[in-house]
Amino acid sequence: MLIYIIVIYLLVTFILTIAGIDSKSEGIKIFIISLLLTPIVGLILLIRQRKKATTIHYYYCKECDYVFPVKMRHCPICYENDKKVKLVKYQSPHKTEKLIQQLNLT
Repeated sequence: MLIYIIVIYLLVTFILTIAGIDSKSEGIKIFIISLLLTPIVGLILLIRQRKKATTIHYYYCKECDYVFPVKMRHCPICYENDKKVKLVKYQSPHKTEKLIQQLNLT
């Protein structure tokens, strides 16, 4: 009977670890906490870290069609060619497609 409880405990711990890795949380940290404390504490940590995930904003150069993951005022590639092109926030085509599908044109 004790063996079944240990197997279920480890199985739940591994499932939480995989969920932590998939949700871009710290999977190893969730694994250790779930193993040493309880999987319930690991689940609480997983839920709290999921809310802390930050989105990355990309910036787009209209001149050279390059996308930068870092916020800068001007495109460094165009700046080397003596052009001062201001970067704009990049809007993903996938997000735009979803917004167009939600439009009601009637």
